[in-house]
Amino acid sequence: MKQSILIVDDQKANLVALEATLADLDNVEIISATSGPEALSILLKQTVAMVLLDVQMPGMDGFEVASYMRQRSKTRHIPIIFLTAINKEESYMFKGYESGGVDFMFKPFDPFVLLSKVRIFLELDGRQRQLEDALSKLKQVKTSNEVLLRSVGEGIIGVCLKGTITFVNPAAEMILGVHSSALIGQHLYEAVIVSTHHAEKTGWFHTKLYKACSEGRAFHTDVGVFRSHHDKMLPVEYTASPTHSPSGKFDGAVIVFKDITERKKIEEKLHYMAQYDALTELGNRNLFSSALNNSITYSDHSGQSFALLFMDLDRFKQVNDTLGHDAGDELLKEVAIRVAQCIRDSDILCRLGGDEFTVIINGEYAEKASVRVSEKLIQALSQPFEIFGQELYVGASIGIVYYPEMGKDTSELIRNADMAMYQAKHEGRNRYRVFEPDMKTQVEESMALEVELRRAVETMDFQLHYQPKFDMTNGQVVGAEALLRWKVGDKMISPATFIPIAEETGLINGIGRWVFETAAVQVKQWSTRFDLPEGFRISVNMSVQQLQDPDLVRVMGSFIDAANIDPGLLEIEITESLFLERTEVNLRNLAGIRGLGSGIALDDFGTGYSSMGYLAQLPLTVLKIDKTFVDDVHKPQGSAIISAVVALARGLGVDVIAEGVEQEDQASRLIELGCVTAQGFYYSKPIPAEELEQLLESSFVILDSAVSSAANSGS
Repeated sequence: MKQSILIVDDQKANLVALEATLADLDNVEIISATSGPEALSILLKQTVAMVLLDVQMPGMDGFEVASYMRQRSKTRHIPIIFLTAINKEESYMFKGYESGGVDFMFKPFDPFVLLSKVRIFLELDGRQRQLEDALSKLKQVKTSNEVLLRSVGEGIIGVCLKGTITFVNPAAEMILGVHSSALIGQHLYEAVIVSTHHAEKTGWFHTKLYKACSEGRAFHTDVGVFRSHHDKMLPVEYTASPTHSPSGKFDGAVIVFKDITERKKIEEKLHYMAQYDALTELGNRNLFSSALNNSITYSDHSGQSFALLFMDLDRFKQVNDTLGHDAGDELLKEVAIRVAQCIRDSDILCRLGGDEFTVIINGEYAEKASVRVSEKLIQALSQPFEIFGQELYVGASIGIVYYPEMGKDTSELIRNADMAMYQAKHEGRNRYRVFEPDMKTQVEESMALEVELRRAVETMDFQLHYQPKFDMTNGQVVGAEALLRWKVGDKMISPATFIPIAEETGLINGIGRWVFETAAVQVKQWSTRFDLPEGFRISVNMSVQQLQDPDLVRVMGSFIDAANIDPGLLEIEITESLFLERTEVNLRNLAGIRGLGSGIALDDFGTGYSSMGYLAQLPLTVLKIDKTFVDDVHKPQGSAIISAVVALARGLGVDVIAEGVEQEDQASRLIELGCVTAQGFYYSKPIPAEELEQLLESSFVILDSAVSSAANSGS
C-alpha cells in the first residue's frame, strides 16, 4: 500500500526541492502544504506516515502545528522532523522536541541523510500497518454480533437486507438523542440518513450504500448527514460494512458512525483563518487572489470590465513609530470600517497586510465607480481618527487599474495598480491615480533618483540658497529662508521631486540636520561680519518626520553651541501638515526649540488644518501668509483674509510675513493691510550665500570696516 509524506513549507521553492529529494522513494505519495492551517486541514482528512515541517512560517509556525497534532489522537503519534535554517541553540531545539518533534534537520540539509531518516520512519509505519492489517483480518472472522459490540464508543446501527433497522447500540442512542425503540423497525433512510441523491430517494436497492455492501464492499463517507432529536441535522462520518449469515450469504449491513460537529467547526475555523484577516476581519491575500482570478474569469466570459483599487495609507508608519503597534492596529480597524462604508456590498474589500488594502469593483460602470469610490475613500480617510484619546490624520494614496486594458493577468494588474499608487504618493499623497503606460518609466526614474539621493547623502552633496525677507517700508533685508538645492550633473533637481523621496526613505533626518548645521555656521559668519538688525533670522524648513526625532532638540542645541551663535538668529519653519501629526513628541520638540531661544514660523498659514485651539498649543513666533492669499490681495475676500491673519498675529503676539510677493501693487496693498514683511520674486528669488552677502553689504554696516574707521579716527 502506498504511504504518504506531508511536507510543509511557506516557500514554494523549498517544497519543490524537498519533492525532488524524496522522488527516489518507491511507492510513496508526497503531499505538500504552504501553511500551518492548510497542513492541519489535510491531517484532518488524510493519513500520513510522517511530516517534514518547516519551523519558520508566517501566521502559525511549525511548533504550533506540532502542538495541535499532539492534541489529536489521530495525529498524536505521527513522526515529525523539523526543518529549519535559523537557530541551532539547545533551548530552541528543546522547544521543538517539547512540541512533539522526533528530529531536527538544519537547512541546507544533506539529501542522503534526509532520505536515510525518512526511510527508517517509513519502515516503522509499514510495520505498524502490517500489524493493523493482521488485526483487521482477525476481526473479520468474528460474527456480525461481535462487530456490533466492538466499537461501543461509536454509534452502531444494524439493518437487514431490506434496509430496516434491527439494532441500535447505546452510543447511537446518545449521539442521535433518540431511544432505540423509536428506531428499530424503521427504514434507515426514513428514520436516520438524510439524502438528496435521486437514486436514494427512489428506493433502498438503488442506494450507493446497498450496492456497495451487496457487492461485498464497504461504503464510507465523511460528509454524511443524520437526522437526530427533533429532526435536527447532524454531520457525521460513517462506514457501512456488509454482514453475512452463517452460510456466508449477504444479509444486511452494519453502519458505524460518529458525530463530526466539532471537526466541522475546526475545519470552518481553519478555512476562515486561511481566507480572512484576523485584525480587521476583511479578506486577506488568499481571498483577494481568489477573488481577482474569479473576476478575470467572469470578465473573459461576459466581456465586462472591472476595476482594481490598490490603496496604501499615508503616514501610517509614523503612527506605529510614535504611538506603538497597538495604536497602529486600532487605526487599521477604524480604517477598515470607514473603507467598508464607502463601497457597495458587491465590491470586494481585502487587506493584503500592513497598511495595504484592495478593492475589486465589478459591474457595468466599474470605471466610473472606481473614481467615485476613490474620491469617497480619500475624503473619508482625510477626516481625523481618535485613537487612544489622541486625534490622528493619515490619508491614503490609491492606484487604479482596469481589466483587461491595463493588465492581462493578476500579476500585471497588481504591479500596475501598485505603480499607479506609488505615483499618487510621489505626487503628494492623499490622492488617486489611474495607471498610465509611462508610469513604469516614471517609477524607474524615481528609483534611479533614490539611488543618486542616497549617494548624495553620504557626502551631503547639497547646496543652500537663501531667499531674503524684506521690510517693504524701507527695503531693508530682515532675514532669509534657507532652501535646499541639489544638482545631479548639469541638472538641478526640484525639491518637490526629491524631498518626498527623502521623507519616504527616511533620509530626510540626516539631510535636515545638515541644513540646520550649515545655516547655523552661515548666519554666524554674517552676524560676525555685519551689524544685523534686531529680529534678523535665518529660517530652516523642517518636516513633520524630522520633528518626530526624539533627539532633535539635543542635536540642534549642539549645533548652536558648536557655532557659538545667538539661537535667536535661527528659526524653523513648519507647515500646517503638523496639525495632522500633533503627537506628544512633536509638541515637546517644538517647546524645546523655543526653549533654546530659536523662532518657530508656521508656513502656508490658512491653507490647511489650523484652528484657534491648535494654534494656541504651538509656541509660534511667526505666521506666514500663503501665496494664494497674496495673489488675491486686491480682491475683497483676499484682503479680508489677510487683514484677519494680521489681526490674529497681533493678538497672538507673533510676527507676520507674506510669501510669494511678485508685483509692486501687491506689496503696496499688503502694507496698507498691516503686513510690512515679505519675501518673493518681486524682491529676490532664492540666491546663493555669496549673492545674499552683496545685499547685506549694501544694507548694513560691515563690522570690520566700522572697527577700522573707529581705530583711524581715534589715532
